[in-house]
Amino acid sequence: MKKKVTKFLEFVVVIFSLAIGVLAARKFPFESMLRGKEEPVTLAMTEDGLQEDFVGLPAADDIPRIEDAESWEDTWQTSCVTVEPVEIISTGVGARHPWVDAYTRTRRGGQRYRPDVSDMAFDVLDEYGEYFLLQLPDKSYILAQISTDDARALKAGKKVVLPIGKKTGVYQQALKDMDELCQKYDVNTDGVFYCINDKWNEEHEFLVQVLRIGSVFLIALVLGSILITIVDKVMKQKDEKEE
Repeated sequence: MKKKVTKFLEFVVVIFSLAIGVLAARKFPFESMLRGKEEPVTLAMTEDGLQEDFVGLPAADDIPRIEDAESWEDTWQTSCVTVEPVEIISTGVGARHPWVDAYTRTRRGGQRYRPDVSDMAFDVLDEYGEYFLLQLPDKSYILAQISTDDARALKAGKKVVLPIGKKTGVYQQALKDMDELCQKYDVNTDGVFYCINDKWNEEHEFLVQVLRIGSVFLIALVLGSILITIVDKVMKQKDEKEE
């Protein structure tokens, strides 16, 4: 009986350690670490290339900043702009990243469709980009999709000038899921400020996933070993007292 209890506790420890590993790995700034320091892009540089070449790159001081609802409404979908948010609010709703395949293979050799929109609580592998509410200096709110590293910095209260972004569309299903929150904060849902570097993420997707999965198992192994040692020690002391 005591052996069964010990085995059960060890099983719980393993599951707990894996859960902690997943949560911890999602907080690691892999993208920032791999990208390092990048040169800010000036307005003149954006005039000599395609918009997609600059989205997600650091914005120089002369890149237009969206500071109020009016300037956001006047922003063209072809413009390169940036935002320095006053506040950030999570919606818990995300859209599948452009570099993530729409279909995934099943164990039986078939294919399973990844939905365009998902609850972020189920996004273990970082396949979705969460929609956030960003408060502008005039206290109005807009929808945005930004990197997890930038979102983490903003939530920590840091002053962040977001990378170059563009005004893009939003899934109707996402708007439906966020309707109550958007109404509460009177959010301007006329487009989304999107500043994620799709090109970089597509090129480094495999490496980031390997690092993330590796860190999950490393954290789980270290934490699990420590906790299992503690469990075995406690159970051994209990046996000695009973004898």
